[in-house]
Parts: sequence; C-alpha cells; structure tokens
Amino acid sequence: MPGSELAGAEPLGQWIHAELFSVSLPAGSRLSLGEGGTPLEPAEELGEALGIPSLQLKREDLSPTGSHKARCLGLLCSLLVAAGDRQAVISSSGNAAVAAAAYASLGGIRLLSLVSPRTPRVKLDRLRGYPQLTVLSERPVALLHHAVRSWDLADLRGSVNPLAPNAYRGIAAELVGTGALAAVFLFASSGASALGISQGFNQLLPPSERPQLHVVEGSPGGELTRPWYQSTGPASRPESHLGELGSRRSRLSPAVRREVRASGGRGWRVGPAELAGIRELADRHGLRTSWEGLATLAAMREAAAGDQVSRAGSWIAVLTGDAAQLDLEPSRADDRPLPVAESELELDLLLEAAGFTRPDAR
Repeated sequence: MPGSELAGAEPLGQWIHAELFSVSLPAGSRLSLGEGGTPLEPAEELGEALGIPSLQLKREDLSPTGSHKARCLGLLCSLLVAAGDRQAVISSSGNAAVAAAAYASLGGIRLLSLVSPRTPRVKLDRLRGYPQLTVLSERPVALLHHAVRSWDLADLRGSVNPLAPNAYRGIAAELVGTGALAAVFLFASSGASALGISQGFNQLLPPSERPQLHVVEGSPGGELTRPWYQSTGPASRPESHLGELGSRRSRLSPAVRREVRASGGRGWRVGPAELAGIRELADRHGLRTSWEGLATLAAMREAAAGDQVSRAGSWIAVLTGDAAQLDLEPSRADDRPLPVAESELELDLLLEAAGFTRPDAR
C-alpha cells in the first residue's frame, strides 16, 4: 500500500512506540507520514523571561500535518485499514480534520470532514488540498451522528474512540530519558492527548519520577479545567477565540481530571490579555507557534509566578499546532467554495455524489 510500511521493514514514524499502543497491527497496515520523533528544544532565554529555570519545547507543531493530531489519526486510520473499513467521518475545529484527511488519503479511506463555517481559512485551505469530502455546517456533531447511524461511517473523533489516547503515549516515551521532568503543559481539546501522555508516563516511569501534568484551555473553558475555576464565576476572564478550539463537553473529562490531579498538576484557562502579552514575548525570542502554543506558555508563566511547580527538573511545553494557525482569517468569497449541509437530507445528497455507500449497498 502506498505510504504504509512494508512487511519486514523497520518501523516508520511513531511506530517505534508500537509496544505502547496496546493494539497489534500487521506491518502493512501501519500508515506513516513520518509523525513522531518531534524535536525537544531548550529555550533558556524564553524560559528566563517566563520565570522558568529550565524550559524545553516539544515541537509537535513540526508534525507532518501541522499538529500533534497526526499521531492519533495515523493510528486510528491504520486500525481502519487493518479492519478493511474504508469509510469514515470526523467533526473537528480543523487540526484533527486535516490529519484525518492526510492519513485517510494515504490509506485509501473515503473521509467526510464536518467543520464549522468559522474555521480559519488556513485550515480550510489545507483540507481543500486532499481528495476528501469537507462539508461546512453549523450542526457538525449532529450530522456526524447521522453519518454514523445511517451510513455506518467509522467515527474518528479522539474523544469517542477508546484507542485514541494510546498514540499520544509516544510523546511521553520521547520525553523519558531526556533528564528530570518537573512538569508537562499542553493545550487540550477533548483531552485525549493529555490522557495518553499521562498513560505513557505511568507505563514508563515509577511514581516518584513522573512529572506534573497541566492542561490548558482558552477562556471560558470547558469540563477539563472546570474544577479549578468553579469559584471564580463565568465572567472571571473575557472569552477568548481559543475557547472555540476546546471541547466544552468531553466524555474523557473525568479520566483526564483524575490523571491531572494524581500527577500534582492542575487545569489553566487563558484569556485574551494573557495571549496578547505572551505573543509579543514569544516574537521577541524568535518563537512562532499557534494560539494553542501561546496559551500553553501563558499558563506556564502564571504557574511560575505562583510558584506552583517544582523548580527541580525541566518544564515541558508541548506545542500542539504550527504557526500558520495564528491566521484566523475566515474564508473569502473568492475561495474555492466548500459544500454546505444543515440537514440530514442535504448531507445524504453530498455523500451519494461523493461516492460513499450505505451499508445495504455494500
């Protein structure tokens, strides 16, 4: 299969961590675009400006599809290839849909991506670059449920697939052995990445050596960080556009909160003022990353100011999206239009025209 591993070949990409994924796949089903193995870069001057004695950047923004979602969707699409399942659906704020389109195209899977009309232009442009069906809708999750029920499409959302967190265990594996780890901070949407990283540390390190895990959301935040902000009230911080990138509700939330608390970490919410200040600081130090990455650094500065993390060991910022995502410009009238669906019937017509088949026609 083009782009997949050949039988007997050395593992590619994140498959060097296959023993952590808790699933066995034949080599010929393992899709890879070279994800995993992202750089871990020291950032001493930026760390000093943030009040962090030893800051390191885990550059998931350099992943093949521009975000850490390459790990998860690479694994989930590989599972579909192994099962012979060639039709799938995802609803996404952008990064997961881009990764799903890349790996579905690699594996010969027909994919429906349902995204909001307010998805930034840069992400829609990436989706247009794949031979997959992208549909704009104000009801993406409702239409996803219809596609799963009526068309039997495999659901690729990380929040609902129990194997989704497993791929992120590879991030933990790549941090183990790099020196003492004090804390890991990352922006979280459904929480699958945070859960997987925690699972990886639990598998690979004794309790005394596991770092704190801190999850970050844009204000007003969602269930992942709610326990740490219940007493502050909904108007404690102005709403940020980053709030649209997280999941207000996720079935993984209870498990993520348990892991965060057990590690000694906490949840953080970042508003517009913190984002603006941290962007100027990052620019001065030559770092360009996504809004999610900037939010992660802002939360780290707040934690450092409150002296809430051990000073012994490195603080790791997992940068989950690339710098192109700083562009929040919406689509323009001269962009190649994407189809729109707001009803089940409209979606059915689009799926039929794109060559999807219902279960009774297969």
